[in-house]
Amino acid sequence: MRIIGYEGGNSIYDVGTDYDFLLFFDCLDYFVVKNHPEQDWSLLSDRLYRRYLRLEELDQAAVLMNQAQQIFSGLSSTEIDWTETLPNDKNLSWLDPNQANLAEIFSKFFDYFTEAKESAISFFECFQIYQPLKIIPTNISAIMIEKRRPLQEYDDLEGKPFWLR
Repeated sequence: MRIIGYEGGNSIYDVGTDYDFLLFFDCLDYFVVKNHPEQDWSLLSDRLYRRYLRLEELDQAAVLMNQAQQIFSGLSSTEIDWTETLPNDKNLSWLDPNQANLAEIFSKFFDYFTEAKESAISFFECFQIYQPLKIIPTNISAIMIEKRRPLQEYDDLEGKPFWLR
């Protein structure tokens, strides 16, 4: 099991497993992106999912994340068949399907996104260096690899995000 989280500024937040992140983005795509096509969700569905958020994208991404959270809060946890969705091994997922709605089930994804965004902004304001908000594996060896990975590699990325490799 790989633990995945957000990095922003000088902070890293453990959010869940790689499986949890995949399920979060599947739910985002199914319940939000497809049901609200009038809105451009690519800051979340592509930039955050596959790459990183630029400083000038943080505020708009936060607005989108808040909208997604609002939509999730209106969706009962019974919208998903958890017996089919969650792995039998509870060590593979940190999600609690017994919550009332999807916003509560994925609350760490929303809360820690906000924390990572604030950390990225604070670090920039203090040091005039932008440490981007991105999704990374949070074990020490993976963090070291991600710290050395040039942002250009993220910009050029096609296919699976680095956190899934």
